[in-house]
Amino acid sequence: MTSDTKLREKPVHVLLIEDNAGDAGLVRVMLSESPGARFSVEWVQDLQSGKARIALGEIDIVLLDLSLPDSQGLGGLTAIRGIAPNVPVVIMTGFANRDIAQQAVRLGAQDYLVKGTLNTDALARILHYAILRQRHQAAGVRSESEAALGKMVGFLGAKGGVGTTSVACHFSLDLKQRTGSRVLLVDLDVAGGSVGFLMKVASEHTLQEVASNLERLDEHYWRKMVTGGPEGLDILLSEESLHREELASVDKVRPVFEFTRSVYQWIVLDLGRLNPFAFSLVPDLSDLFLIVALDVVVLSEIARLVSVLTAAGLDRSRIHLIINQTPKHPEISPAELGRKVGLGVYAALPECRSELWETYANGKLLNEKSNFRQQTARLAEKVAGLTPK
Repeated sequence: MTSDTKLREKPVHVLLIEDNAGDAGLVRVMLSESPGARFSVEWVQDLQSGKARIALGEIDIVLLDLSLPDSQGLGGLTAIRGIAPNVPVVIMTGFANRDIAQQAVRLGAQDYLVKGTLNTDALARILHYAILRQRHQAAGVRSESEAALGKMVGFLGAKGGVGTTSVACHFSLDLKQRTGSRVLLVDLDVAGGSVGFLMKVASEHTLQEVASNLERLDEHYWRKMVTGGPEGLDILLSEESLHREELASVDKVRPVFEFTRSVYQWIVLDLGRLNPFAFSLVPDLSDLFLIVALDVVVLSEIARLVSVLTAAGLDRSRIHLIINQTPKHPEISPAELGRKVGLGVYAALPECRSELWETYANGKLLNEKSNFRQQTARLAEKVAGLTPK
């Protein structure tokens, strides 16, 4: 029996989130007259009520108006995708806007409808195929829109003091410079990140603030939240420290990253050390770069981290070793360290502590001619798949 046949055997439970009673009545009438699949429609008038109903389960598809009393624009879509990523969403609006339609699809909407342009057959068909597409994607079939989303990469330190933030900052700058793409650097070092200090930027807005205002999340609101860094790099800071209850709230920030992937080609996360917050984000990463020192003492810790990361759902092929602060005469070679932990060495960056501290003290970043910047530039080119300059 095909998925198409199964879909027609039982009523399709539709959640209609629409504040206009006339529009809601019209949708309900059209779906009740459908000669194919049978539809059971529940109607709520605001986003909060819709989220509460979705949380109860048994919803096959959501019809979402873009203009609600408690949500304007695509923030409602982002919020629903955050709590129910496997429930298909079809957007409704009162006017045609190609840019909004494309952004809605990039954010995970299955389709985009303009009120007043539909009939019973067209509406039923759109809902029917939206459900099938969602099922295919859940089974691992990537859509063209999904493939076009930006890549999110993380930098994680095997221990403190290995220069994770320095690598993440310089890598982001070189990635921006080499690709010419939109690049976002996010400080997620919950122990007290130093991205703002190294980049010499400050902001009263944080990731936590954005996550608390998902219903407002669109390009206009985002531009107010993000901070401009060197060379056109965008930076999003976090609160200097996170409490235990905030460490468990990763589901609130996941919709933010879904939004950023529709806006940026690259999102770089400085994860600091492994913690519950970073652990929960691991499955969403395209690649994770594990920053380590060339030290036999940390071999067991590296092996433990790799085991934890794979258990979290990150394929081993997406975990890459970056050896930082490589001394001229190491007690163990990079290749040997890689063999002992079962991973290839993706890059080995030179020891340059004195140079880094001198430039940071003067409120600068390393210039492009420094050995360290040349190596992070090569790293950026390798990650982006570019031919080295």
